Amino acid sequence: MKYLILTTVLFFSVSRAQEFRILRPVPDNIQTNGSYLYGEPSVSNPGYAHRGIDILVKWDTVFSATNGTVYFVGYNPADTIGGYEPNGGGNYVVIKSQYDSQNIYLYYMHLKMPYVSQGQSVTQGQPIALSGNTGYSTGAHLHFEIRMNTPNFSSPKSRRNPELWCAITGMGAIYGKVPGASNNTRVDIFPDPKPRPPYTTFSYALTYNFADPYIGSDDVYQENYAIGDVKPGTYTIKALNGAYTRVVTVGPGQVVNADDPSSTDEQLAIIEDFALMQNYPNPFNPNTVISFTIPERSLVQLKVYDLLGNEVSTLVNEERSAGIYNEFFYGDGLASGVYVYSLIAASPETGLTFRDSKKMMFVK
Repeated sequence: MKYLILTTVLFFSVSRAQEFRILRPVPDNIQTNGSYLYGEPSVSNPGYAHRGIDILVKWDTVFSATNGTVYFVGYNPADTIGGYEPNGGGNYVVIKSQYDSQNIYLYYMHLKMPYVSQGQSVTQGQPIALSGNTGYSTGAHLHFEIRMNTPNFSSPKSRRNPELWCAITGMGAIYGKVPGASNNTRVDIFPDPKPRPPYTTFSYALTYNFADPYIGSDDVYQENYAIGDVKPGTYTIKALNGAYTRVVTVGPGQVVNADDPSSTDEQLAIIEDFALMQNYPNPFNPNTVISFTIPERSLVQLKVYDLLGNEVSTLVNEERSAGIYNEFFYGDGLASGVYVYSLIAASPETGLTFRDSKKMMFVK
């Protein structure tokens, strides 16, 4: 039995992509640390957030991301805690620049040694320091912050997300606003968007921790989550147990709004039959996506079992219209091993019942 189904695809974002605003301040093959991104809660104080991004540059050159003037240099030759508010950034350089007729202050922290002096003019791409691990740092890296309109540490909502301002050449970024989301709401993205190690299992981000008084959204983007250094491609983004779902296409150098609908709100999709696809990735950790298609309105059950037949999770148990579906399964709390996922789809209209099962492997 063959079907031609007209499906509605909402929020397919390919239009009106922004471009990056500044140069990446480190050599172009060095990634951002996936564990310490803008707006993530602080390990030592969950009420506060990471107010910039950490880039994994180790004892290498740091470049000025913009044209501007050196606003401040804090240099401590003893490599102990330097004069940063509140004594955490070690040796650091601040470059005053402008974007869209507004002053911006770019902070380069944990430096081994600055190459510039206060009041000096710098050009975009000029070497300004050697990276290091001064201050409160567990290893050599660059902490990079952007502050709008003020250099003041305590100015409310002054921080901006550098992931939306710069990227590895050829990569893009995605941003969006999950409506009604509480601080640190989990946001999943599939497939893995990152270009190379150390991102081997990256699968989710968090909405910003706005409980931190210094964390703010971009004046243009108005986002509450963002994912940077994204490979060109098409991605599915989900939050709030699927209540927030977006499909986004990213091109090289694009900053794409996940919530921005394109001019085309519908597309034709040929669904020939019921189908259950192999999960991806497989093996997986911490999560995976299970996809299936149904050619007509059906009562759908999608469940996960262990090898003894014990039910582990019910992913779907409801009536669904014809279409293509992607469901996230999280391995949190599970033991490593093989699991079975099973789909039952019964059509009230034709009386047909489709059943299929596949194995997947969870590896800690």
